[in-house]
Amino acid sequence: MGVVGWDKLPPKASEQKKGTVPFLKVGQPIRKEKVLQFDAGGGAGQPALMRVLVTGAFGRLGQEGVERLLEEGHSVIAFDVPNRRNRREARRFAGRAKTVWGDIRSPEDIGPCVEESDAIIHNAGILAPASESCPDLAYAVNVGGTKNILDAMMRMEMPPVVVFASSLSVCGPRVPGGPPLTGADPTVPTDNYTSNKAECEQLLQQSGLPYVIFRIGVSVGVKAAAGDLSSDVFRVLFSINPDTRMEWVHPQDVALAQVRAIGTSAAFGKTLMIGGGQSCRLTFRDFYGAMFDATGVGRFPPEAYGGGEYYCDWLDTDESQALLGYQRTSFETFIAQLRKASRFTRPLLRMLSPLIRWFMLRSSDAWQARKGHA
Repeated sequence: MGVVGWDKLPPKASEQKKGTVPFLKVGQPIRKEKVLQFDAGGGAGQPALMRVLVTGAFGRLGQEGVERLLEEGHSVIAFDVPNRRNRREARRFAGRAKTVWGDIRSPEDIGPCVEESDAIIHNAGILAPASESCPDLAYAVNVGGTKNILDAMMRMEMPPVVVFASSLSVCGPRVPGGPPLTGADPTVPTDNYTSNKAECEQLLQQSGLPYVIFRIGVSVGVKAAAGDLSSDVFRVLFSINPDTRMEWVHPQDVALAQVRAIGTSAAFGKTLMIGGGQSCRLTFRDFYGAMFDATGVGRFPPEAYGGGEYYCDWLDTDESQALLGYQRTSFETFIAQLRKASRFTRPLLRMLSPLIRWFMLRSSDAWQARKGHA
């Protein structure tokens, strides 16, 4: 689930005044019987394999997961906040998945969905930088929402497994060098977002419930590569040491791992690193250089980058790949996909690249300092 729309959420049930109409969910009602259903997602005339709740269902990763679940014959309860963007994205799943609009901060909204599920893929959350500018909201959604899911699971005689989308960033900022990160590495929270994720990991580990934690690497798809182009993003981008190691993984491969994890009991109780493998290990310079080349903007000189640490490194994915077999897309393949998607806009961007690069470099402290000393 993305950040957009959380400022427009309705009040929680406990905050509603007497006499007001309660927040109604849109979508088909959830049936009470806990059996295999001939439901949306199952093959024609065939029972669905599992009924899977996906939180943050209409974010980028959530949509990949819903699509994968449906392709594999599962029944999907797609839970998200009812903002304009999510309603638009939900149309592609009309008649195939059961959409439930709600507020994960509200036990009354998320609880019934949990109770009717055989498995949960929990993606919902407030991401940085919104987690830093709205810390109370981020904590209520990220940690409070996870607690609501776990509380509902604890009331069930046979609780479902929950696959939790954490991040490699819980391991803290990294300097180049050293062994790849593992699931056994301790959390080193440094801001609201990483503190929220680390607390959620601890809640799961201490719950006694079936869970799988995914510490996900840098997961950028073709659509995301063309978005979030703000001065704040550029400022962070140009502050990072270009030799910082990073491991990319395609969002579709992450979704495949999530779907496979709900049916892989050997993964239960584990914290797994989710990355693209050897073919997706790069430096920060190589990663953004290849993407800027593919879109037509072109690579930036080394002097544009700073020397700051960042939440990136290579990942030890041997265990996750052995269990889930999800690594299908190389970084080279992704760049080819990005070039294809940019084939109509690339000539124009090449023409405009001097202006675009000038605008972006205004956000580079290292480049501006260099110009000041020139």
